[in-house]
Amino acid sequence: MKLVKSLIIVALAVVSLEVSAQTKTNVYYSMALPMGDTKDYIEPASFRGMNFEYEKFVNPSVGVGFLVGWNTFYEAKDRATYPLENGAITSNQFRYLNAIPIQATGKYYFAGDDAVVRPFIGLAAGTYYMERRVDNGLFSTSDKGWSWSVAPKAGLLVPINYRSSLAVSLDYSTSFKTSDLDKQNWLGINVGFSWDY
Repeated sequence: MKLVKSLIIVALAVVSLEVSAQTKTNVYYSMALPMGDTKDYIEPASFRGMNFEYEKFVNPSVGVGFLVGWNTFYEAKDRATYPLENGAITSNQFRYLNAIPIQATGKYYFAGDDAVVRPFIGLAAGTYYMERRVDNGLFSTSDKGWSWSVAPKAGLLVPINYRSSLAVSLDYSTSFKTSDLDKQNWLGINVGFSWDY
């Protein structure tokens, strides 16, 4: 809980910076391709996710802010015999992974507001709240908790009019192993809109 309070304080401090009048809000529909340890647990791509991002520009090329979001992964496994803590069960198995990021963000834009396309690179870092659940017939097990995370990203904005843009980005999310959770990672594909004000 102390970690969450610290992150909220940092996010509020970033938002309250008065170094620039321009701010940006980004809303993304987020798809995810499991990689590494996540793919070992759940193989199919996720088409259920979203991200909300707020940025304040410290100069015309650099924006800082915060991101919150949600991704969920799901896989139904065929009927088989699966081990349990005290034995085994023959059933269908259903696997779930829910991930909620709370991260500070920083981006560098390679072109100004008047460009036809505004490419950017960036980094998000903070925490994920994760819940992994496995259902075997009537038996269910779950692991949940907080883990540190980092997500480098790249994307572009395509202006639609003076204040809004189509936004597309890729990010590689990694949450680190804790005593409660294994390391998780996936490639995020994000499509949405960006508004300046």
